[in-house]
Amino acid sequence: MNNIIRNMMTVMLLLVGSTPALHAQFNPTNPPEPDYEIVEPVKHYKVSISVMPASVAYVTSGGSYTSGYRKYIYTSLTNSKYKFSHWTLNGEFFSANSSFNYTVETADANFVAHYEFNPSSPVEPERVPDIIVSPLYLVTNNGEACSFNQASGNEHEAESWVTLEAFVAKGYEFKGWYQGSTLISSNVRFNYQMPDEAVTLTAKVEKIVFNPTNPSEPDSSQDNVQTTLTGDVNKDGVLNVFDIVSIVNYSLGEADENLPLYDLNGDKAVNVFDIVKIVNLSLE
Repeated sequence: MNNIIRNMMTVMLLLVGSTPALHAQFNPTNPPEPDYEIVEPVKHYKVSISVMPASVAYVTSGGSYTSGYRKYIYTSLTNSKYKFSHWTLNGEFFSANSSFNYTVETADANFVAHYEFNPSSPVEPERVPDIIVSPLYLVTNNGEACSFNQASGNEHEAESWVTLEAFVAKGYEFKGWYQGSTLISSNVRFNYQMPDEAVTLTAKVEKIVFNPTNPSEPDSSQDNVQTTLTGDVNKDGVLNVFDIVSIVNYSLGEADENLPLYDLNGDKAVNVFDIVKIVNLSLE
């Protein structure tokens, strides 16, 4: 009996002693990998354009575009024995017009211009006039002071009317739309008839000039910038100690022909009042 009890105690001690080893073998599941945001690439969709029968007409070229892009599609007859019938999109009827604007969707598009044989009137075949599309470039002489209501380089049909508008920054005034050196319009907003070729229009703007001797002249709706100032004796565009010294010397008898620049208060004399005024202006 004592041997049995002694053996049971031995087994229990062995089990208790092996517990740390059992715990040491425990390997919990690794924590899940963190989630990363996956940025999908911008998708482009193919727009293919062809004609049937082949070589009887001209069609605009296709390409790959993002969804929402506005694509102008047209066809022009080159064989007098055929006439335009209709367009199909992916094998289905789409339009009976020879030209149209197509907004790219989220799928590839296959356009086919269908023509019919028409030998009955070979002398006067149906002919779609050529449609000329050209880019309109908009630029300015000061990129930080002017922007436009549409992007530069947009394409427009020849002889179509395009509404253009320039947005001028505060402190500047609009001087006109120019094509080269030719003034096209003095209005900030105007309608421009597109020619049959690429064209560049320049919106010219200038800083507003403020003359402190006549404060009623500047446009109160904009912040005016001093560029040519009464009292600017050395004509460097700022009022500083050099101008103050020159006016002091003038008041002491060193006269010259620049009285209008020195006489800040307009009393036809250069004295302490002008000196005080030039000092105040330079501090401003």
